[in-house]
Amino acid sequence: MVSYLKNLNWENLAKILKILIISYIIFVFAICLFKYFTFQYNGLDLAIFNQVFYNSSLGNLYQFTIHPTSYLGDHFELIIFLLVPFYSLLKSPVSLLLLQTLFLAFASIPLYLIAKKHLNPRLTLLIIALYLFNPVTLNINLFEFHALALAPFFIFWTFYFYDQNKFPPFLAFAILSLLVREDVSFVVFMFGILALIDKKKLKWILAPIVLAPLYFFTALKIVSYFSASQSYKFLIYYQWLGQTPWEIFKNLFLKFPLVLEHVFTLSNLELILGFFLVFLFIPLCRPKYLLLALGAFLQIILGFASGELILRTHYGTVFLTAMTIAAIFSLKILTSNPKLINFSKKYKNLLPLLIIAGIVYNFLVLGPLPSFAQKIAALDYQEAKLKKIFVNQIPPRASVVATYDLIPNLSSGKQIYSLNYLFLGRQQYGAGDYKIPNDTQYLLINFDDFITFHLQYEKFASPYYYKGSNNLREIITGHDFKLKKAEKNLALWQKNLEKDNFSLYQIHESLPLQIEPSLKQKINHELEFLALNKETETTSLYFQALAQIDKNYFIQINDKIYPLGYGLYPTSEWQKKQIVQMNFFSLPEIKELKILDLAGGLELDGLGSVKNILDKAEIISQIAID
Repeated sequence: MVSYLKNLNWENLAKILKILIISYIIFVFAICLFKYFTFQYNGLDLAIFNQVFYNSSLGNLYQFTIHPTSYLGDHFELIIFLLVPFYSLLKSPVSLLLLQTLFLAFASIPLYLIAKKHLNPRLTLLIIALYLFNPVTLNINLFEFHALALAPFFIFWTFYFYDQNKFPPFLAFAILSLLVREDVSFVVFMFGILALIDKKKLKWILAPIVLAPLYFFTALKIVSYFSASQSYKFLIYYQWLGQTPWEIFKNLFLKFPLVLEHVFTLSNLELILGFFLVFLFIPLCRPKYLLLALGAFLQIILGFASGELILRTHYGTVFLTAMTIAAIFSLKILTSNPKLINFSKKYKNLLPLLIIAGIVYNFLVLGPLPSFAQKIAALDYQEAKLKKIFVNQIPPRASVVATYDLIPNLSSGKQIYSLNYLFLGRQQYGAGDYKIPNDTQYLLINFDDFITFHLQYEKFASPYYYKGSNNLREIITGHDFKLKKAEKNLALWQKNLEKDNFSLYQIHESLPLQIEPSLKQKINHELEFLALNKETETTSLYFQALAQIDKNYFIQINDKIYPLGYGLYPTSEWQKKQIVQMNFFSLPEIKELKILDLAGGLELDGLGSVKNILDKAEIISQIAID
């Protein structure tokens, strides 16, 4: 391999580039398809974008109902308008996943052209490998869909023409970069600062410096106009500095000690070290080009700073582009230093192997491959199959409320609603009430989401959390939803059926006569287990509240956790002496029952799926079945 790299020429590198791009597309898109068809996209963003694209393809530009307003009230992403014709060829979330993969892969073409001007073929290949097989690139690609993930393609072309001193195409791609999202203005603005440092002509300096702020503040006005809160809702991340953009800017200086305290944190250090690690610390030699990411860096560290979150999501996009460009010019300096040249000659066989080893290490350890292999082996394919059966019960384009993992596969429709907001009764960031129209046809619930709600909202949105189940019961009754199908942790309601086909839970004043309390066991001073009754298709568990309960308990059956009362009638609403019967359908033989007091949090796994972390869960009682 070392010998081959030594004799590498531009013609061969061009062929290798094609192979690498095709390999990247096949490899990453295959993982995307795996995630989609096994219901692993559960971060909501793919569903949001797909509904926006779907409605836009029908002429209803930027309309969506997952957040009850125009998407222009979320972000100013005019690039969506340009991509709708391509999406219209196949109106599906899969189209968006493919578009995202293609844009990230093809961004290596302008990157190749930039590197070709300054480096030899071997180092250019290194840059392409650092970009394409970078954990950050892969994480961006696999974490839902975001318009921001398209930015590297346009920013690299912008820099290429900047580097070539071709002003008209530079300006054209700078404008295209702005169309991706309003905060890409920070990158475009820094091109003006870079031009000032590089002593370019006045037009190179003024055009970005004038254009970017003008576009940014115009975009903020438009977003505020369409927003339900009549403001740029993401300013919530900066409320510790002020309520308006002007207050925030002013207090950056007036509250400078507070700013320093907010900036110098372990999380921000983790962010910086993480990005330098995945680029093998090469960009440090040419930090000037890291200025391109300065605005985005300030945006993040002054807002929702979390190093791991940035490394694993689309928020790392701008850092990725700036780091890659800085790496090119760092290598150019390193290879022109006489001492380093002599050092590299002395260890000419070792250095390439060390660099390749570093790339492979980052790819295998920090990238998605280990998680992909683990998930293929550990995934419950029967559960995924069951989810598909339930999703297929809903006609295409029907109006539906669904949970985090099911809503992407149903999002090609005009009226799609997310259960988490309906549960809280509030829009994102509490911007207003969240309601569904009376003609909504279906309600599809994965009860695993009630575990997520508990971890997500119980502490941070407690007043809304403890009203959530009552909200859902009122909606089921008020919209005349009837339970059509239930199995394991899934349930489907349909509007205007004659009657419920099943009953998930029942409330009794006393234990039914035919049920013997043979397994009666006190769980704690608040709760008692009474009995288990198994019939052909149904297993029923009976509990009694011994006192008023102020929290929501969960039950673990074998290795599966359910909210008591299915979360629709949780323990925090049970009345003293009340007996609650939970009915389970197609449940395997029960080997173990545990009552849990859940605590923990949420995090992303290596494939960018949200997972519940129950590291602080407490086993209240283990119920003996024998």
